Amino acid sequence: MSLNADKVTERSVDSIARIYAVVTALAISQTVQTFLKAPGGGLVGRGELIEGVPPLVAFLVTLVPFWHGMNRHLDRCYLEKEGTVIRGALLFDFTVFFCEAGLLFATGFALRSGLICFYFLGLLLLIDMFWGAISHQIHFAGEKSHVVRWSAINIAAGFLAFLIVELPFNQRPWVLMGVAIVRSIADYAICWGFYFPKPARASAESAEAKQD
Repeated sequence: MSLNADKVTERSVDSIARIYAVVTALAISQTVQTFLKAPGGGLVGRGELIEGVPPLVAFLVTLVPFWHGMNRHLDRCYLEKEGTVIRGALLFDFTVFFCEAGLLFATGFALRSGLICFYFLGLLLLIDMFWGAISHQIHFAGEKSHVVRWSAINIAAGFLAFLIVELPFNQRPWVLMGVAIVRSIADYAICWGFYFPKPARASAESAEAKQD
């Protein structure tokens, strides 16, 4: 039995999403272990637990839109979009997404390493910003797209985080946590229609109502 081109693409997208989900799950597991487990064994004390809150929250609020956005991007570009896709685009997306998942894992591993975990998150935003610029040209040249909005959000968040890191004060992890939270809120607010598209039937009914 042979599969048509659409079915092959669907299976490839599903395989990539599964691999990304596995690495993301490993990143979450590593983060929880690092957050709760003391270096010498046993659970961390209350003071260490509180110190780990900023990087933990920053990790979680960054992971959710990245995981959600990756899945929606694959659906939007390879399953929902009409027309042909540039050859090798799916492999390019997979390579970048896998590297980003690896950075999320590294963030969880470095959760107790001061600002290093935030450096990993910053590198994640930087890679995603450059990927967004390239991906836009591949999939949406001459159009408006979610990847351009992602890049703009990441540039603003990255620049703000850089300024905070350069300032000499002790509460930088908490402020960086705030930046991560605001970044994710802005992400969902600006790209809400992309993350949660209206059902096709509802969109058609809305268009008919406007015509009437």
